[in-house]
Formats: sequence, C-alpha cells, structure tokens
Amino acid sequence: MKSINSVSAKTMQGASLMILRTLVLYPIGFLAEVCLSRFLQPQDFGIYAMASFVTVILAGVLEVGLTASLTQRIKKPSQFEFQILFSLQLLVISLLVFALFLLGPNFFDWLKLDSSVRWIMLVLLLCPWISGIGAMSHVQLERELRYSVFAKIDILRGFSYCTIAVLLAFYGWGVWSFVVAIIISTIVRTAVAFRNAPWTVRFSLNFSGMEKTLRSGLLFQASTITSLFRDHIGVILAGPLFGPQAVGYLNWAKNMTFYSSQVFTQVVSRVTFPSISRIQKSPTAVQEMVQATLKYINIITFPIIFIFAALIPEFVAVIFTSKWTPAIPVFYFYSIRMLGSNITTVHISVLNGLGHIRTSLRILVWWTFLDWIFAGVFCFWFGFHGVAIAYAISVIPISIWLLFEVNKWAKISFYQTLYIPFLVSGSVGFLVWILKTWFEPSWLSIGVLGLLGMFTYITLLFLIEGHSLLKEIQIFLRTLSNKY
Repeated sequence: MKSINSVSAKTMQGASLMILRTLVLYPIGFLAEVCLSRFLQPQDFGIYAMASFVTVILAGVLEVGLTASLTQRIKKPSQFEFQILFSLQLLVISLLVFALFLLGPNFFDWLKLDSSVRWIMLVLLLCPWISGIGAMSHVQLERELRYSVFAKIDILRGFSYCTIAVLLAFYGWGVWSFVVAIIISTIVRTAVAFRNAPWTVRFSLNFSGMEKTLRSGLLFQASTITSLFRDHIGVILAGPLFGPQAVGYLNWAKNMTFYSSQVFTQVVSRVTFPSISRIQKSPTAVQEMVQATLKYINIITFPIIFIFAALIPEFVAVIFTSKWTPAIPVFYFYSIRMLGSNITTVHISVLNGLGHIRTSLRILVWWTFLDWIFAGVFCFWFGFHGVAIAYAISVIPISIWLLFEVNKWAKISFYQTLYIPFLVSGSVGFLVWILKTWFEPSWLSIGVLGLLGMFTYITLLFLIEGHSLLKEIQIFLRTLSNKY
C-alpha cells in the first residue's frame, strides 16, 4: 500500500509539474503559431506536413514502440536490454530508410512532391537517428517517474523550436524554417535526456532472454504505426488529391485544436501510462487514478474547446489573417474529435498500462479503418473538409467502445467526469457565441469575451460541485508543494 501511495503521490506531483510546464510552453507555442501563420503561407504548412510524414512515422516507431514495453514492465530493465532494443531500433530504421530510397521515385510521385520537397524529406530523416540515443534515456526517466526532468526537456525543446522557427520564417526561409527548427530541437531534447539518464551506448543484437520483451514491444509498435497512419490521413489522402494548400489548412486546424485541448490531455496521459503500470495490481488505486485523470482533463479542456470554437472566426480575422478562413470549418470538426479524444487518449493509456495491449490495438485498428472509410467517402463529397468530417464522426463509436472496455477494470462516474464539464462548458460556449454579436472583432473584444467565458464557467462549476472541488484542489496543491 505504501508503494501505491508513493506512486499516486508522484503521479499527482508529476501531473502538476507537467501542467506547470504546459503553462510555460503554451503561450510560447501559441505565439509562435501566430507568427508562423502570419509569416508563412498555407502551402508552406502543407509542404512541411507532407515532407515530414515519413520522419514522423519513423520517429513514432523508434520512441514509442519497443521502448514502451520496457516502460510498462514491472521489472527494471538492464543496460544489456537497453543496448539490444537500441540496436534493433537502429536496424529497423536503417532498413526502412533503405526501402524508402528504393521506392523513392514512386513514393514521391504518388504524394506529388517536387524535387525541393524530396530534399526536405531526406534531411528530416536525420531526426529518427538523433532521437535513438535519447529514447532509452526517456525509458529510464519514465520508469523513475522523474517528471521534473521531462518538464525541463520539453521546455528547452519547445523554446528552441519556437525561437528558431519564428526567426527563420521572419527572414524568409519559408518551409525550411520548420526543418531547421525541428532538427536543432531534436538535438537539444536528446542531449538533455541523455545527460540526466545516461546509459552505455553499444551496438548488440544478442536477443537471448529478450523474447517476451520483443513480443510485447511489437504490439506497441503495431499500435503506434496504426495511430500514426490514422492521424495522417490528411497527408496520405488529401495531399495527392487536393495539394499542399489543402494539407496546410488541415494541419493548421489540427494545431489550433491541439492548443485548445490536446496539449493538456497529452500531458496527463503521458503521466498516466507509467503510473498505471506501477499500480496495475491494485484495482482500487487504478480506479481512483482513472477517475481523477478524466475529471481534471475534462474540467480543464472542455471550456477551452467551447470558448475557442465560439471565437475562432474572430481569432482568424484579427490574429491569423483572412488567408486561414477556409480552415475554420475544419477546426469545428476537429474540435468534435478532440472532445472524444479526451476520453480515448486516457483510456488507451490505461489499457496499455494495465497490460491489455491487444485490446487497445484491436480498437485502434477498427478506429483507423473507420477513419479511412469515412474520409474516402466524405472527401468525394466535401473535398479536403471530408477528412475532418470523418474524424468527427468516427470518434463517437470508438469513445463508447473504450468507455465500456476501461469500465471492466475501473468503474467510472461519468456524471462527474463527463456530463457536468460538457454541459457547463457547452452552455458557456453558447453564451460567448451570443455575446460576441454585440462587439466588433478586435483583440480587446476577444480577450474580454474569453475571460468572461472562463469566469462564468468557473463560477458555475463551483456552484454545482463547490465543496468537493475545493477539497480536491487543496489536496492537489498540497501534493504539489511536497518534494519527491
């Protein structure tokens, strides 16, 4: 029980640190997004998304797949195991890069990429190689629940990326602003992680005693690849059909919904997975952690989504300029997706943390299948907007499925975690939408309406939940003040 309490305390403290990290990076990242949206064109965003697709797939496989099996495992991994998985990952990456070179001409022609974009893609292949060393360091940090180090890594990486990208965009580097910024920030992330969790870097392919870890790792790999191909339908499908500009609109709307919702969801989900892995033998502890995680994610993100959605036309007109107007409908559909993703992201982390990787993989496969089927149909009717429509529709049955699956292991009160935040946030969003018709679009009106919406939301939430919410906040702050 003592160890469970220790993990729970570290989890809460970790979540606190990661939320503080988010509060530091959020305004920096959003300001950078505003600057990049003003300095660059939609096609620049689209070209980068199309060129970086392969790199994103490789990096996702490298960092999330096999390494996640070591994070989930109860027994502490040895240096030998680190070396084996590192070597295997480099081998896989090398084979995939070689295959890309062999299939390059046909692949590039299919995506309709010109020669300059092809060079960008090849340069970006440096990122998975650089990340390889840092991946094992991240395993150690996650297993030890050293979230203060993660906060430091993310702040340094985010600050370096935003600063470099904005400066280069200002001086006319175009799409190369993204490329240079991501390479330098990847180097920063890897260096800081390795310094805080060093390990003996050595190439070895002696798989003796690693069969179970590799089998588990392959399941994580499959889940990761499935998710990445689902999340990049806009590049794979819309890119060849509608061109880089359409992909740019999709990517911009995705970034905006990330800042309005997923940035917080991913923070908490990142903390949940290793923590659930440590307490998976205590059903009561798992239930309490899942309940608290969902509740705080929804309480924080739902009002941001609804208020941002009410004000997005004014945001575009005043802040981002009219060239992004075609992306507004995409944002609305992505926002629906994000409401459901608050549930799905956490619940998939819970299933993985409990060791039910096959179940989460099966759900992810069906989710990907639905996304692709719906996207193909709706793109035929609605152009590139069909991708966003497909995302909005498919998340509904998948969220319900995950709710039932997680409920087998942790009984959740949906009234507190879902219904109350949704109804209160929706009402406040509707109020802001009504009030904005009385004002001319400006920085001042956007700020006033946004603050008024949040104040109204907090007031209503305390009126409904009052005493229990205050008590939970006190516990949260007390935990935050303790060192570990």
